[in-house]
Formats: sequence, C-alpha cells, structure tokens
Amino acid sequence: MSPICIFVYKRYDTTKMMLESLLKCPECADSDLYVFMDEARNDEEADAVEKVRSLFDDLQGFRRVVTYPARMNKGMANSIIDGVTKVLEIHEDVIVIEDDLVVSPDFLKFMNDALVVYRNRADIWSISGYTPRLKELEDCNSNGVFLVPRAQCWGWATWRDRWEKVDWDVSDFKRLARRKDLRTAFNQGGNDLFRTLEMERRERIESWAVRWAYAASKNQMLTVNPMQSKVQNIGLKSSQSHVGWHDERHNVELHGNTTVLDPDVQLDEKLAYAFKKHHDLSIISKIGYFMRLHNLGYDFVKNIIKRLKKNK
Repeated sequence: MSPICIFVYKRYDTTKMMLESLLKCPECADSDLYVFMDEARNDEEADAVEKVRSLFDDLQGFRRVVTYPARMNKGMANSIIDGVTKVLEIHEDVIVIEDDLVVSPDFLKFMNDALVVYRNRADIWSISGYTPRLKELEDCNSNGVFLVPRAQCWGWATWRDRWEKVDWDVSDFKRLARRKDLRTAFNQGGNDLFRTLEMERRERIESWAVRWAYAASKNQMLTVNPMQSKVQNIGLKSSQSHVGWHDERHNVELHGNTTVLDPDVQLDEKLAYAFKKHHDLSIISKIGYFMRLHNLGYDFVKNIIKRLKKNK
C-alpha cells in the first residue's frame, strides 16, 4: 500500500472527522501513516495545537504511525512541501490528505489502484480524489474516470519523479507573466490559476498548490479524476488562512462506488471545458483578486460583506 501523508494544525473537529472517515478505508491496516503537525504561531493557539496532536497519541488502525511535530510554525505551504518531500525520499509514491477533508470508504482503494495503473503514463501528473459537481458528468459512465488539465489539492496522490519536477521558486515567472500564450495554457484549468500564482509570487497569499498546478501545466501533464467525488472539504465554512470566501459550488456528495480505471483514458475536451468553466472567476471575483493583488482594501470589503451576510 502507498503511504498516507496528512497535515494538521489546530482544527480539532475537522481533524477528528477526517481521521474517522479515513479509518473506514480497509486499506488503513496495511498502510503507513505520516503525520506532519505544524507548531502554534503564538501562545493563544498552543492549546488548540496540542489538542489536535492528542488525537494521534496511541492512534490505532494503521500498519505504522510516524508523527513529525514541528518546533516552529512553518505555515501550510512549507509544511506540505517539506513533508511530502520527506515521505518521497523513502517511498516512490504518496497519498496526501489535509485536516479539513473527509473521504469515502473506497478512497484509499481508488488512490492505490490509480497509482499503479497510471504510474507509467508520461502524461499523468497526479490523482485527485475530489471532483466538483459538473452537469456534463451526468451523461458519462458514473463509475469511470476522466482527465483534467489542473493538478488539485483536496485529497490527491502522486509519484516521486513528478514531485521532483517542481520548481518551487517558480524561477521562470517573469517569462510566464510576459507571454500570453503561456498564461493561456496555464489557465486551461481555470482562469484563476495565473492570478493566484501572481498573488503568491507577490506574497499576498501562501500557496504551494498553485505552484504544484503550474508545474503540471509547464510539463503538459494531466490529473486523473473519478467521475464521482471521493472527497469532501468540510473546512470551507470554518476559519482558515489558506482559502477565500466559501463558495457553494465546492459542495459535493461522497460516493463509495468502485471506480473503473481505464488505463488508456484520454482527455475529453467537453469535460475539460466544463471543468475550466467551473473554476473560471466571475467578474466580482476578478475584482476581488485585483484588489487583493494590489492591496486595495480587500480584507476591509470582505469583512463588511461577511457582516452583512451574517445580519440577514
């Protein structure tokens, strides 16, 4: 079985729910679990961090549990980059889950099987457990898979040789910013991608995932998705630092049906376009990105809107 790598911080409730769902996968008993625990940023967060860490004291249900409690706060991006790199120094592949996700009982079977089936496909970058709601999928084989031009980060898996291709410094960003053709190619997975990478490069946000997605695009590689999602994000409505406003479009139902893995699956242009449109930004979102990029009172406006919604 491929190793499981999870990242936790201070969210006890979602971490507990994530673990409970993961332990319903029969493959846990034969899987090594690596747990990376970020340190508190300040004394006020210390109790919450320790409470989360207590969930892993004498944790049963896995072949082996290895914990890595950080001694200083790394932030999500550095934690994931460092943690996945550490695991892939030991193993050839890895399955990654964050502390705000719940998974279906066949999640690990799907991931392990897909890592074997697509290992030698030169055009496959990663495996995603999360699939958004797309109307176009209703007409497809619901137990199959499809390819998308975007590496995702809500329950995913990859191989060492793909991970090693990533330039985490994005040393060619200036070239990307100058070249419309390169930006267009990157945005095939959604027109939020270049904007997000630009914000990350200007240190407006902290994101490993957009750099991961850019590396996939740069290498002209695709991600395998199940037709029916095997992952739910339960943390979007809670307080967190690494996502924006909650969007109902991201809500999905979990499906535990056995997935048929077509080793020769090819990119379906209709599904790829639907996937892109799902991620494309609305006019209001584009304005929000612009405000955030140029430091034009984004947080102030965001807080006002939150208050107005709360008072409705």
